[in-house]
Order: sequence, then C-alpha cells, then structure tokens
Amino acid sequence: MPSTFLVTSSDEFENAARVEMGRYDSKLKLGKSLEPGLFLATTQLNWDDFAAIVGQEPPIFARHLFPVHATVPLTKTETDLDKMAEAVEQMPRLEELAADTPFSVQARLFEEIEGQALSYAYTPFAIKERLVEVVQKKTGAVENIREPLEILSVVCSQGSAYLGLSPAELNLSGWAGGMRRFAKREEQISRAELKLQEALEVFEVELPTGGEALDLGASPGGWTRLLLEAGLKVTAIDPADLDPRLQKYEAALSHFQGHAERFLENSLADKFRLGRYAVLVSDVRMDANMAAHLMVSFAPLLARDGLAITTLKLPHETAKLKPAQLVEQALSILRKTYPNLQARQLFHNRSEITVLLRK
Repeated sequence: MPSTFLVTSSDEFENAARVEMGRYDSKLKLGKSLEPGLFLATTQLNWDDFAAIVGQEPPIFARHLFPVHATVPLTKTETDLDKMAEAVEQMPRLEELAADTPFSVQARLFEEIEGQALSYAYTPFAIKERLVEVVQKKTGAVENIREPLEILSVVCSQGSAYLGLSPAELNLSGWAGGMRRFAKREEQISRAELKLQEALEVFEVELPTGGEALDLGASPGGWTRLLLEAGLKVTAIDPADLDPRLQKYEAALSHFQGHAERFLENSLADKFRLGRYAVLVSDVRMDANMAAHLMVSFAPLLARDGLAITTLKLPHETAKLKPAQLVEQALSILRKTYPNLQARQLFHNRSEITVLLRK
C-alpha cells in the first residue's frame, strides 16, 4: 500500500537528498517542496518496510523522515488544534500503542504561505500539549521527550498540517527535523565542538578514555578540548595558535605548530608512531578529495581498532557541480583504507558532511 512521508534535509542539499531517497525505491514519487529542505515523497511500500530498508543503509543527506498519516487544512486559528486532535484520534496506528509506551510529540511551524507571512494563533508547544493529552487519554501511553519509543510528528506548512506516528528508530533521528541542539557550555571554545558531539551521538560511538589522539587542523581547539576532556592525550596539529584556555591541559596536550603533511613525514620515519594513536580526527579546510587523501595518508599512525572522524567540505551546487558526486568520489578514496565507514550531513554541519572511519 503506498505511503507518503516527509523528508527533512539541509536547505542546500535538498536535491542530493531527493536523489538518494529514490535509490531506496525505484518507483518512489518525489513530491513538492513545502519549504527549502522539506519535501514530500510517496513509496509503493508499506511505511515500516520502507523505513526499515532506509535504516539498513542510512542516507547521507536526508536527516529525518516521518510518515504522513493525516493532513489537516489550516486556518492558523485555535480551531486548528481541534482539527489536529481529531485527526490524531482517528489514526489507526494509535490503536497499536500499548499502555505505558513512552512517546513524544514534535511540532514545527513554518510561517510562509503563498508568499505572505502570517502568524499562527498557537505555538509548537500548544500543539504538543494538546496532542499529548489526546494520545495519553486514548492509549495510556506516557510522554517521555528524552527517550521516546514512538514519536507523533507535526509539520505545519503551506496551509496544511502533516501528522504522522512512527517508531523513533524509523525516523533517522529522534529530534524534530533531525535538529539536534546542545546546550552552550561556558568552556566551549568553538561551534565546531557541536559537530563532533553530534557525530559521536549519531554514529553511536564513544571516545576512548585513554590513549593518544591526533587532531588535524585543530585551531582554535574545540575538538582538541573534547578529546582532552574524554581523557586522551592529544597532539593538536595546526600552524595557527590554540585557544589559551587549553593551557590547563598542558600535561596531556602537545601542539605541533605546522602543517599536517610535515608532521606525517616526521612520524612515518619513526616506527614507534605507527599504529600508536587510538583516535584520529580532522576538520581541515580543504577540498573533499584532498581531505580524503589526507586521512588515508595518516592511516598508518592509527591503531588497528582505532576511531577516525573527518569532515568533507563541499562546494555549493551548480548546474555542472554536484556535491553528491564529489562525496561519492571522496568516499571511494576512503573506502580503500577504511572499509567500515558511515557518512552523514549533520545538523551542525554547514557545507560539509561528517564521516566515521574504521580500518
């Protein structure tokens, strides 16, 4: 039975997300964009079956999916809440929820309708409160925004509300639209820290609590700080200075103030550095293929069971330049040395993707 669903991606990489969605179902019908980075699609498969296929080999550019079980016309008045509540009550899937099932409601509102910005008479929180009440009353399920097993997603855009209930594990992300947000910490050195935090969470890996790490393109030191905080001894490689706040880690921090290629040349001549590092990370500003080759060249220094993470910077899409094609080229370079890799365009990435690598 055909299933319609909503896909969220970065605004910039919506075309790439559309292409990769089509690879999961040769008969997939791509619908209109509701907003930049938000579009509809229809598969000929049952939603759970389609989402399970996607989950086996997660997409790079699509961040979040959810099935559309109901569509409600909006007036942007408070009567919309009644209509949404009624639509949820009639969802067949709601009958499948067992009492005490942990669930959450995630609502997003987009203001633009046919070129005119109009204000809603309600907030995402108001939608959440109303629909939580409906689900709890009908099923006995329990709201749990931190660890929900089921998520009721709501997107209001272009004069309609799109609603769907699905297992959290099938949505690609447990966060609305895949928008993972972290609280800003006083000790945070740079925004780049959020990329590494999100990568560790999305790829479901943890940094080792001991051993040595290499941070390529380290300045000002955001990733270095996270590695040090985890308990690793870090060699930060960058011609630029590191943030003075890292001085408190002096005993565990070494700064090679030069280019990565020079450090590598010295290290390959020292057999004691081969396979020495438990972690290798890179956020170097360079072409994606060059960044891939850099990670390959540093592979001899990484322990056999070591963890590597890199970003791949991408250009803006043009008629002749397709970022998705450049990604495939770079990943092909990496796979020859790191056969076990995962790649995602994360919420905290900008014009780039993040790749987890293992030998």
